[in-house]
Parts: sequence; structure tokens; C-alpha cells
Amino acid sequence: MKKKSDAFGPVLRRMRQEKQLTQEQLSERVGVAAPYISMLESGHKYPNLEMLFLLAEALEVRPGAMLDAMEERIRRLD
Repeated sequence: MKKKSDAFGPVLRRMRQEKQLTQEQLSERVGVAAPYISMLESGHKYPNLEMLFLLAEALEVRPGAMLDAMEERIRRLD
């Protein structure tokens, strides 16, 4: 069974792709290395609260929208 925390990576990937950004482009906007974005999307790393806000700002979405999308994904997995 998947962990609920596994919902973040797919949400980040979808939102990034909707903005037609590469992992490298997003990493430049946030100020991190591109492999870090890859690790977030694959579930090998999880963002802290500050990083969540930076990612949301870079993607031009509310941090709450990211959390809402995660909650929706978790409900579909349950």
C-alpha cells in the first residue's frame, strides 16, 4: 500500500508539466539543483514547509492548492 506522503511527487510533476516547465527550469526558479526536483517527484525526498512555499510560488499556485491536490489524490488511492 502506498503511503499518503507519496502523493506529493505526482502532484508536483503534474503541476510542473501543466506550466510546461522542465525539472531544470523549475529548479532554477526555486534555487535548487535539478536532481532535487527529480527526487521530490519520485518520492525520494519530501519538501519542508519553506520549500513547499517556494515551489508553489515558482509554479504560480497557492501552497494550499498543492495540498488540496494531494488530498484529492490520497482519496482516490484509498
